[in-house]
Amino acid sequence: MKNVNILRCHCLLTAVVLFIGFGCVVAFADDTMTEGNQTPQLLGRVTVLGQVNCPHGATTGATCSSINVTCPGVPDLTGTLSEALPTGTPRGTIVLANGGGGTTFFNAGFASAYLNDGFRVAQFLWTTDWEDTGGVGVKSGACRGATIFRYLFYIFHRADLTTGYCAQGTSGGGGEIGYSLAQYGMSNYFDYVLISGGPGVSRMDYGCDQSLYTGGSLNLCPLLTNAPYAYTGGKQTNGWENTTSCVSKQPLQSDIDKWAADAIVTRGGNYTYPKTGMSWYFCVTPPANDSNGQGKFLIDQVHPKNVPDVSCYSGSCTSESVWQDKNAFNAMEAEMVAQCVPNHQ
Repeated sequence: MKNVNILRCHCLLTAVVLFIGFGCVVAFADDTMTEGNQTPQLLGRVTVLGQVNCPHGATTGATCSSINVTCPGVPDLTGTLSEALPTGTPRGTIVLANGGGGTTFFNAGFASAYLNDGFRVAQFLWTTDWEDTGGVGVKSGACRGATIFRYLFYIFHRADLTTGYCAQGTSGGGGEIGYSLAQYGMSNYFDYVLISGGPGVSRMDYGCDQSLYTGGSLNLCPLLTNAPYAYTGGKQTNGWENTTSCVSKQPLQSDIDKWAADAIVTRGGNYTYPKTGMSWYFCVTPPANDSNGQGKFLIDQVHPKNVPDVSCYSGSCTSESVWQDKNAFNAMEAEMVAQCVPNHQ
């Protein structure tokens, strides 16, 4: 049986000119952070190493390239970039970012759908997890995805302000989008973003030590009024962050400080995006994934252009794969097509 509920939450987003950020004070629940008038963190550069055969999951008819991404303070990371052009004049560009470490393309049927809808479609995958920086931290690792987003805006989208430049990410891919907006100034580029599942690193400190969150139940949507946010294991986060005590009984204060500083929602980030629309889609089929509650922390923090809709689906999907529900897939496609329009003219 399919149950679908949509909860609309008030949010808002800002435009940033390359490396200049704008901020304001946000007043939501007691778990939100005060924004800062900070300059976004520095982005890196993309080097194209040459054309390669497209791996599994690439958009039909795409051209693929091997790339190397260099970012400040973290090791270089190689990957593969896929670019597909529609027939006729493109309506805009949609970038797809996969979950986990992003080591495979995100497709799930969206790539061909968006191409047929008249959009350029870009996908990228990493040789190893983008979050793994040798312990420097996930926020620094997110420079990699943000650098690709900016590169694609100029090279693939041709910096065209008359059509939409948009992104869709699931789980870790949503994390790349979230960091790129909050820490790397990408609200100056994205007209619309769609996140499904999470991001699961919105508040790493709460995930690793659930007692740190003292707010009320996380009312994500009518189908999930008490969304889980605590991690079930800490090995992965400890590896990314060079910490040792995630989900332990008594986490080290130094570790807590590191998780809090490296989360998407952290002090000094930029969460106001008046020219970027945002939407979230969640699978809440029991048992609900902790990414649901983690995503709620970011939803309550951001202020995008629109009043972002938070859509929950249950019964025909599992874990974070909300698009397994055909109604969810169709709604996501329709919303992307409708919302991927130019907002930065």
